[in-house]
Amino acid sequence: MDSTSNTHSFWSYVLRYGLYCIIALSCAVCLTLIISTPAEGITKKQQNAIMQNCTTIKQTIFQLQKVDSRTRTYLGTTYEMVLSRFIVPLNLRLVKNNRPTLPDIQSEFTTMQDQFRSEYTEYMRELETLAAVDCSVHPDEFYGRLQIVREKRANLHQTSETLSKLAEELYIKVTTLKDSL
Repeated sequence: MDSTSNTHSFWSYVLRYGLYCIIALSCAVCLTLIISTPAEGITKKQQNAIMQNCTTIKQTIFQLQKVDSRTRTYLGTTYEMVLSRFIVPLNLRLVKNNRPTLPDIQSEFTTMQDQFRSEYTEYMRELETLAAVDCSVHPDEFYGRLQIVREKRANLHQTSETLSKLAEELYIKVTTLKDSL
């Protein structure tokens, strides 16, 4: 099998399973957004809804934790594989062949990968804290924690999107480089 086939099958793998992760993340976001309140705070009606549906809400949070854990494992492994098996070896090969390298993408990808790990850890801590709040007794505290979780999840999503765009940018540059050879 030649390197073009390997590259093609690698990107096919990333795209195929990346789509799965995007769907899983979208479902998880929808689950998190079940409780919607106005910006000024939580109303009595919403407090009652949270207290009455606390068991269901807790089950949804635990399901979200499971899905997010699998998604994080998949994304983390994919990001590591892209960096260690593709970006770094490519740059080393370009250096050996006296070709222009892609250090900016490698540096930014590494930085964003570290940020992804850090943001995911923060997100999961906040999600665990949210799960620990007894929403049947403390709906206001639960809602406050939910807002924090939403913010952390949005940050994590943005970082994941940036990594995806960097991988796309790398693919385009590699294709251009290949065509110029």
